[in-house]
Amino acid sequence: MSQLEIGDVVTARFPEHDPQGHEQEGYRPAIVLGLPGRLGQPRFDLVLVVPLTTDHGQSWAAASPDLYPRLRAGMGGLPRDSILLLEQIRTLDTSRMSRYLGQLSKAHYEPIRRGLARMCRLER
Repeated sequence: MSQLEIGDVVTARFPEHDPQGHEQEGYRPAIVLGLPGRLGQPRFDLVLVVPLTTDHGQSWAAASPDLYPRLRAGMGGLPRDSILLLEQIRTLDTSRMSRYLGQLSKAHYEPIRRGLARMCRLER
């Protein structure tokens, strides 16, 4: 996991929360969004990721496709059709990454990039 790149698909362990909220927990696929080491020498080996959940045709995802981009099984090595949860961007220690699944193509990563840019007002 030391050579992660933006757009990599990994399995990660998202920590449990107490008290419980709406954040994703447990083992699940995630997409690497950011690498702090690109800006300088980070204090810790951390990676910015977005969790995924299985796509079962949820209406909330269909109602907000820019916030919840969909990826088909096989894209980046994903075992199932999945939904990205862009409102749940997290920083995780690389020790929480358990498995490398693959890399999204630029075309498959583009809706994620576009959604992040709009959400963070990086585009005008």
